[in-house]
Amino acid sequence: MKINAYYHSIPASDQAEEFACANWWKTSWTANGWEPLMLNRSHAQASSFYGKLQQKLAGLALSSQDLVARIAWHHTRFNRWCALHAAGGGWMSDYDVVNIDLTPVEAKKLMDKTILINEGPAYLFYVTKEHCGNVLKKFLMEDLSESGKIRPEIEILGLEPEMGTLLERVVHVNTRGDGNRSIRMKEIFQNK
Repeated sequence: MKINAYYHSIPASDQAEEFACANWWKTSWTANGWEPLMLNRSHAQASSFYGKLQQKLAGLALSSQDLVARIAWHHTRFNRWCALHAAGGGWMSDYDVVNIDLTPVEAKKLMDKTILINEGPAYLFYVTKEHCGNVLKKFLMEDLSESGKIRPEIEILGLEPEMGTLLERVVHVNTRGDGNRSIRMKEIFQNK
């Protein structure tokens, strides 16, 4: 089964570090029986929702200084939904998520749901292509920010988390915290 991630170069990011994270992401998911696939902007542009989403996202940059400072990251966060839509739906994670022991067999147990997503900013989710289109429609209709901050996808969509214990089987090594993310990813994977 495929696991997708989305990569778009953000000028303020250390590209060597981003590639190192992507490599540890691929290594950890492959080791647990998944077929990792990195989607990018060309995939996102193939979605029929991409142009309208870009228009909506352009308005975010004007609404707050925090949004202006992180606008490329916010665009990437929503553009990945277009890429997944164009790819036909499926599983997606951030590329700084280490798979400890989540197998496709375990993931399939929850795939009778049309959408699965973690709380907070989404770092692991599953959605069918049809429902990915519905998610993008919702993004186009709803306010994506509130009080100068981007709203979590689960809140925008009005969903409850339904992943059960799946999130215990992965580790999101996000940008917060001390040290180099790729080194933390390597340590987590090697010490699992």
